[in-house]
Amino acid sequence: MADASQTLAEGKLSRERLQELLTLTAHSSPEILVGADVGEDAAVVRGSERLILTADPITFTEENIGFYTVAVNSNDIVAMGGRPMYLVTTILLPLGTREQRLQTIFEELNEASRRAGVLWVGGHTEVTSAVNRIIISAQAIGFLRGKPTRTSDAHSGELLVMSKWTALEATTLIAREKPDISRKLLGGERYQEVLDWLYEPGISILREGEILQGIQVAAAHDPTEGGIATGVHEIAERSEVGIRLFRERIPVRPETEILCKHFGLEPLGALSSGVFLFTAAAGEAKKACGLLNRRGVPAAVIGEITDQRGSVELVDGGESQPLPLFTRDEIIKLS
Repeated sequence: MADASQTLAEGKLSRERLQELLTLTAHSSPEILVGADVGEDAAVVRGSERLILTADPITFTEENIGFYTVAVNSNDIVAMGGRPMYLVTTILLPLGTREQRLQTIFEELNEASRRAGVLWVGGHTEVTSAVNRIIISAQAIGFLRGKPTRTSDAHSGELLVMSKWTALEATTLIAREKPDISRKLLGGERYQEVLDWLYEPGISILREGEILQGIQVAAAHDPTEGGIATGVHEIAERSEVGIRLFRERIPVRPETEILCKHFGLEPLGALSSGVFLFTAAAGEAKKACGLLNRRGVPAAVIGEITDQRGSVELVDGGESQPLPLFTRDEIIKLS
């Protein structure tokens, strides 16, 4: 076993160290014909007639990076109407990375992928001077359950539903990046609760995908950078429709309001992984909300789809104004 305090050498991992790490993460399943192993160039897995492919890097944080990697990539599969099956990762480590840090990443990938029911099947890990912080770029493969639920499939007359609450991901990230200030503003108990949002309710929408099987979802989206506002704008633009949001219906936790106000951030424009945005006919939307809430996933109808193409408005206290468009996520302001 490697010395946890030892600094990793530049380049690829040694065969011996890689073998040790693979004992933490390599999955065994009838679906995997050739899995992650030393010397293997690729994995061989069982497939489906209709595959969903996605790729996302994790660049905004190093802490809990394994959990973010699995959630962010799995969410894209769920939002398209599928079930995530396989995950491949490229892990790039800066010079000076310790052995223990690398092992923690592999442990996180293992725990997160097993929780999600995703099979991690390998990838590449390297120490390189090309990066100055840990970067994980991942590719996920999923199986389509029914029809694709694209952001371009919203129609006038449908309702817009969101699960969980606004800026869930941003709030827990602020608490981790600014622990002293956040603890002072929230108090110890609420501060710890916000930290735990990463795991419960979590930044994954896998539960939503399971619960909503059988619901006639039209358009769906996983709002990440730019938050809820950007996700809504993207649905409107891709579907060539208008959207009317009602501010009082959009769930925002008090902890989010406190932290965002202190740091000068608008919650509607902040990282929101873990939120599922989707449209459906009125009856289906209300049925979906009922199902989600009964199964312990908060959900609410927050708006309606209109035929006013290009009109994305926020109704607040009876007054209507254009919904802000965030070209950069609000979390970037955190300093």
